[in-house]
Amino acid sequence: MKHRPSEFCEAGVTLVELMIGLAVASIIIIAGFTVLTTTDKSTKANEQTAATQQNARLAMELIARDVKLAGFRMPLTPNVPVGGTAGNCAPSGTSSAIRPVDKISTASVAPNDDGPDTISLIVPRTNPGWKLSQGVPVSPSSSFSAINLSATAVTEMQGEGMADSSGAYISIGGVVTAQVTTASGGTINLSPAQTLPVTFPQNTQVYLLQCITYSIGQDAAVCDTTGPCLLRTVDTGTAQPTTTNIVDGVEDIQFALGCDGCNAAIKSGVPDGVIDDWNSNNTFDAADWQTNRVWAPLTFDPATIRLVQVNVVARQTTRDQGLGEAQQGGVLTAAPLTISDHLHSADAGYALSTYQQFRRRVLTRTVAARNVEQ
Repeated sequence: MKHRPSEFCEAGVTLVELMIGLAVASIIIIAGFTVLTTTDKSTKANEQTAATQQNARLAMELIARDVKLAGFRMPLTPNVPVGGTAGNCAPSGTSSAIRPVDKISTASVAPNDDGPDTISLIVPRTNPGWKLSQGVPVSPSSSFSAINLSATAVTEMQGEGMADSSGAYISIGGVVTAQVTTASGGTINLSPAQTLPVTFPQNTQVYLLQCITYSIGQDAAVCDTTGPCLLRTVDTGTAQPTTTNIVDGVEDIQFALGCDGCNAAIKSGVPDGVIDDWNSNNTFDAADWQTNRVWAPLTFDPATIRLVQVNVVARQTTRDQGLGEAQQGGVLTAAPLTISDHLHSADAGYALSTYQQFRRRVLTRTVAARNVEQ
């Protein structure tokens, strides 16, 4: 028998070598998959963190802007005119430039809140075409009880809720504010007549005052998302109010108020341009902020509000899934937050295990209500 030369022999792979090769390949594949999974989840977590921070900032900017505009020099009692509807900003018949409402479901939770606050603000609504087509008054010594705009501008304002005898407010240049009695064509009639030492030239901007309410939505029915959201309701008191989700992921808003003349025991309740010093230490400090008050005329007058401390809490819209392969979230908020006078642990349905699975961001800013009539 002849033997083949050794160079023609074919080398094989043993079963042991094959198993070792498969094991090494599996380890490499698993390691690569783990890295990809961890990287993907880490990227999503970072994106959620950035989005949460952005949502908190956006909500703060929107609320702070309207607090600065609140009132827009709307006349207050005992000045005239008063009694306009201005939507939800006038629950007792007298409009309030700023109307905060604390969330206290039961007396047992006082003096703390057990839910987000709401705040209603009278703010200006305008567009570039809402301008005087003729200057008023004719001379500095004369009075006027009507203004003229284009017919299109008046129609647009009526579409925004400016109805005859509704108590709607308009503002001329942010300086003079009056109530609308009737409007027809391009003319808006006002009550009472205005007598001013200055004139408003042609093309002066005209504003329609509306009531804007900020609140928190909790479910998909109002938020269109699975998480909470910041809602903004526009209400003129005549047209149907409209509510819009403007920022996703906003879980809580809280307001503390600094007032001038709200305490009859301080300066006999007479405003003097200085925030009331409730603890008489001659320093503006935490004790001078007012919360859990029923802000209404003849009780705790909202017209005395001069500073608003705005607190915004934003959270992730969905929880993180952890950085491994398991769908397990970590503890992202160690303990329930206390925001102003709101204890999150007092909320209905609160569960620590669920609460901890969402990362939160808190912003606080003090805003001067600079357009409230003094």
